[in-house]
Order: sequence, then C-alpha cells, then structure tokens
Amino acid sequence: MRNKLPPYWLLILMAWLASCQPGEKTSLPKSWIATAPAGSAYTQINRDSTTILPNGRLLTPRGRQITVAPHPYGLVMSPDGHTVVTANSGTSPISISIIRNVMGLQPQVQQIPPGADTDKGILASVFIGLAIAPDNKTLYVAGGQENKIFVFNLQTGQKTDSISCAAKTGNRDYSDGYIGDLVLSKDGKTLYAIDQIGFRMVIVNTQIRRLTHSVPVGRYPFGITLSPDGRQAYVANVGMYEYKFINSLDTARLAETSLPYPTSAFGSKEAKDGYQSDTADVPGLGDPNVPESFSVWTVDLQNPSQPRVTAKVKTGFLVGQLVEGIPAVGGSSPNSVVAAGKYVFVSNGNNDCISVIDAQENKVIKNVFLQLDERLGSLRGMIPFGLALSPDGKRLYVAESGINAVGVIDVATLKVMGHIPMGWFPSKLAVSKDGKKLLVANAKGFGSGPNGGPAFTMGPEGSNIGSLMKGTVSVLDIPADEALPTETQRVIANNFHFTDRNNKIFAGRKNNPIPLFSGYSSSPIKHIVFVAKENRTYDEIFGQVAGGKGEKRLARYGWGVSFASKDQSRKVENATVMPNHLALAQRFAMGDNFYCDSDHSADGHRWLVGTYPNEWLETSVSAAYGGIRRMKMGSKAPGMLAFTGSNASIYPEDYNEAGSLWEHLERNKIDFFNFGFGLKWLPATRNKPLNTPVPVP
Repeated sequence: MRNKLPPYWLLILMAWLASCQPGEKTSLPKSWIATAPAGSAYTQINRDSTTILPNGRLLTPRGRQITVAPHPYGLVMSPDGHTVVTANSGTSPISISIIRNVMGLQPQVQQIPPGADTDKGILASVFIGLAIAPDNKTLYVAGGQENKIFVFNLQTGQKTDSISCAAKTGNRDYSDGYIGDLVLSKDGKTLYAIDQIGFRMVIVNTQIRRLTHSVPVGRYPFGITLSPDGRQAYVANVGMYEYKFINSLDTARLAETSLPYPTSAFGSKEAKDGYQSDTADVPGLGDPNVPESFSVWTVDLQNPSQPRVTAKVKTGFLVGQLVEGIPAVGGSSPNSVVAAGKYVFVSNGNNDCISVIDAQENKVIKNVFLQLDERLGSLRGMIPFGLALSPDGKRLYVAESGINAVGVIDVATLKVMGHIPMGWFPSKLAVSKDGKKLLVANAKGFGSGPNGGPAFTMGPEGSNIGSLMKGTVSVLDIPADEALPTETQRVIANNFHFTDRNNKIFAGRKNNPIPLFSGYSSSPIKHIVFVAKENRTYDEIFGQVAGGKGEKRLARYGWGVSFASKDQSRKVENATVMPNHLALAQRFAMGDNFYCDSDHSADGHRWLVGTYPNEWLETSVSAAYGGIRRMKMGSKAPGMLAFTGSNASIYPEDYNEAGSLWEHLERNKIDFFNFGFGLKWLPATRNKPLNTPVPVP
C-alpha cells in the first residue's frame, strides 16, 4: 500500500522542534493546526505563477526575476543605480554576475567567469563581499580563502588587479585568511573588509592597493558597515568558540593520536575549562558568552593611523538565558549590520529579531521581533539575514531567508509594518537611489528542479543539485504602506495553511496512531527506529513501486536491474538491489512526496536532527562544496578549525536557539539512543582531533 505522509504532521513536527519566542502575548487560543500550503501537490517550478518548493511552501516573488549563478549570497548596487553585482559562492560556478541596466526592461547579465564551471584563473574564490567605487568603474570582490580582494573593471568585466590581505603583525600571523563582507568609504579611498578565520577587520588603501591595518575583532566576523559619517565601523561576529586541536595530538599521525570519543558535552565544565587524563590533554573552550562571541564591535576610525575597538555589544539572547522557560542553547548569530543616524541595526539569525543599538551609548535598546503571524506563537525560523535602509532612513528592509520574504520595519517607531514575498532564501538586498525600488538576491531562486528523468535534459551544469540551484535577483517596486497587509497575507499563505484543530476534517484522526498534536490522543507507537541514508533519490530505489509517483527508468536500485563497473569487467544482471527497502514499502507505507530540505549532504544532516541551517551554515556549506572553503592543516588562523566542509555534525555556531532533536527529546523526557549520528568533524577521521563539543544529551 502507499500512503502520503500527512502534510500537517510535518508542520506539527516542525513546531515540536522549534524554539520559543518571547514576543507579545496573544489573545488567540492555541487551537490552530499549521500545514504545508501545497497540501498533497508535488514540487514544481512555475516562474509565471506559483512555484511549489520541496518543503511544501509556495513561491510568488514580487517584481521581475533575473537569473544568476547558484547561491548569490552577496549583492551590491553601483552608486549611479544602474548596475547590480552578485557574489555567487557555490557550488559551481564560483562567480560574480554583473547585471547592467538592472532597472530597465532588458537587463544584461555578464557572468564572470562565463559558463557552468569555475575558472580559478579568472576568479579563484569569492565570498559575499562586494563594493563599487564612486566612479562606477571599479569593482572590489572578496576573495574568500585566497586571502585577497580582487579588482575588476565594472564596465568590461575584466580582472585588473588583486590586493593581498596577508600580513604578520606582532605575534599574529595572517598568512591565511578568509575575506568576506566589504564596505567602501564614501570617497572610495579606503576599503574595509572582514577576515572570518583571522578574527580581524582589514583596512585597505585603494589608491595604492595595499593593506594598511589589521584590527582584531570577535570570532568569525560576518558583516560590516560604516556609520553615516564614516567615523566608526561596526562588525558583526557570528561565532561562539575558537576551536583547537587536543594538545596530545600529533597532526602527522592524525588517526592514531586522535581520541576515539568526543572530548566533551556542550556547556559542561570539561568543555569550558578543558582537562587532562592519562589518554588526553584537551584545551578548554571558555565561556560561550564572552564579548568575542555573538556580538557587534565598534571600531573608531577617526585617527586613520590608529583604528581602535571602542565597544563590544552582545546582541539577542545569551547562551543559557531563559527564554519562555527554556535555556537558550544556540547563540543569537548576529550576521548583518547597517547604521543610520542614532541607530545601528543588527540581524540575529537564530533569534528572529533585529537588535537596535544606540550608537552613542553602545547598548541594545530594543529587539524588534519578526513574528509573521501570532498563530505561530513561539516558533522560530525567520532567519533574518541581509539588511538595507531606504535613502531617507525611514524604512529598514530585512531579508527573511527562512520564510522567503522581506520584512519592512518603520525606523521611527521600530515596528514591523509587513512582509513582501520573495524567491527562495533571500540573502542580501539594496534600495534604489530614489527609494522606489527594492533589489533582492534570492540564493536558491526557484529551486533546482529535477536532475533526472524524461523532464530533465542534461546541460553543462551536470546533475548536481548545488549547480542546478540557480539564484535570482528580484527587482520590484516597493509597495505602499497601505499595501503591506495584503503582501503580508500572501507571505503567510505561501508558508502556512491554518485550520482550527476542532475542524471536522480532523474527525477521522482520533484513531490514527500518530496524534494530531501533543495530547490529542494516545498512540500505540512505543519505539521509533530512525535510519538515515543519503545520496539516493526516491526514484532510484522506489521508482518502480506501483502507486507512487516515480520514474521507472531511474530505478537503478530496484527490481530486475542490470549494471556493470565502469570498465565493464564486472556485471550483475536482473538483480534486486535493495530488497529490504522494497519489501517495507510494499508491506507498510512510504512517502513519495517527502523531501530533504537541503542542497548538500552537510546541511541535510542538520535538517535530520531538527536544526534548520542558519545563514552561517548555508553560506559555508555551499562554498565548501564548491571547493573554496577548505581547512588548511598547519594554518595559524584562529578560525580555520571551524570549517565544516561536508561533515555531518552540528557545531555550536549552528545550534538553533532551542537546540536540536537531542535537546528536545531530553527536554520532553523521551529516552533515546544515538548510535553515532552526527559525530564527525573535520579534519576527516573516525576519531576526534578537536575540542569540538557534542550536544549534551
């Protein structure tokens, strides 16, 4: 038999795994069942009307959609407002897209390098950061792991130079770096950038194209901006810990001298202070709430020869802080920052809020929560990312990556005015000079679509999802204030369908073994066995199963399959490759419209343990799979060991506010046994070479 997994069960499961939000108290009774709006419809791309995503949500992006290369996590608009550039950070091609005449009806897109493949001779690496000189002729591109800033002619697209960010100052060795977000002074003479793994802000003289200063900041700096007068720089630090090899490790004999077990539990005394035993010498990680973690630092630039840090402000909720009775597990993940007048705005990716910092007092005066609908109660998942201010400073626009929308905040009242529908995972955004248009980079565009079967024609991109996941740039008229309620309702409808739990459509669920919600009914289910397998599609295994919407021609692990080795020396004919899986599907049930909401293995493993990937992980994983975020053994960079690569483990930087599946099971006193899922870190080895902690349960 075949049963589709009920769409509302997925949303109830998400609700169970989500964390708590201390927003305004609602007067509505807690009586709503939230379901995926697509219902039982299958995923499909329809650029002209409504796209159905694999997670059952809908896309109806406003404005015109311009296609660019996969995963545009960076965007900048030229000072004259005619050109937009995106930084496309993986999987392939690693590239930039220059969109000329972006406001016109026929914009021209130049991808550098052209084609479907990365060309390291033209652009070896790029990561988020972009800046354009006041003359609209020079483009600066953050070079990620190349530890450089590349210089391009904006008019021709030709690379003209590169600026090395390598340096040694005192006892600090910046030979390795990972250059990300950029911001240029108004006169175009000074470029400021962050080095994610060097824990520094880089200052470059653009006239001589030379590094002049390296200013130490917090852990894994992610975003940077300047005050309107250019006298201060603000750096958002997204990291929690500085990881280290265990002291007893011999990196030349990594497998032999690593530990056969994790070094500590997150938040434990051993994790904080470290320890010595007869088999290991493990350095401590320290306090997760130190000023270096999850914070915004102010750098005074008034004396150009001596830039100095003058303030360190914690944003969002502290690790361990009680939020509606639950201690926060993850940090706030402050990632993007903009400044206007008396305020500095910071997006907290894990807390679904914007922290408002008083620029004079250097303290948070308010957290503006981005609650989409009060019926969602305490759920998290908005993932605020990029920020942009209107030219008059009256409106703040927030890329809400988790709900595929842009939030609008009134700066005078610090209240959310509404939300505007966008493409999949909006990342960065800009406002036109006249304040009438909004330009938004959507990192996943409309999705990848199928990568096999009769509806798929193999192109130069191949069949890898990360290469098929084209990004888009939305160019739209900014809705009038009175239109925002309607736009907000569209965003709600794209993400959730609400039904009163007493509705008669649920009457038949009283005897269902899966309760409609906690406490609705008893369940005969006593044990759940969860086995995770990856890198296989539904069609490859179940494409031949009657009743399912599968493609028989792709079922290479099904019944009566013949296959051979590449050299044809070994062959198997008319075999049933996965008989147990097929038998279970025939005897019991399976889901033919149930997907993993990820682009790669690494982020998929996070989803499997109830941790939705935030902006830190999404940008990191795409770059890693594109080959531009590699761990370098022997590096002196303090943040090098946080590179996640393709590993399956959640890092403290990834932790959602209320943690993962493991914390939720423990919190609800549900016994479980984990046979080793999510216990792998870089460098790739079966044993544990780092002091990276594991979730407490």
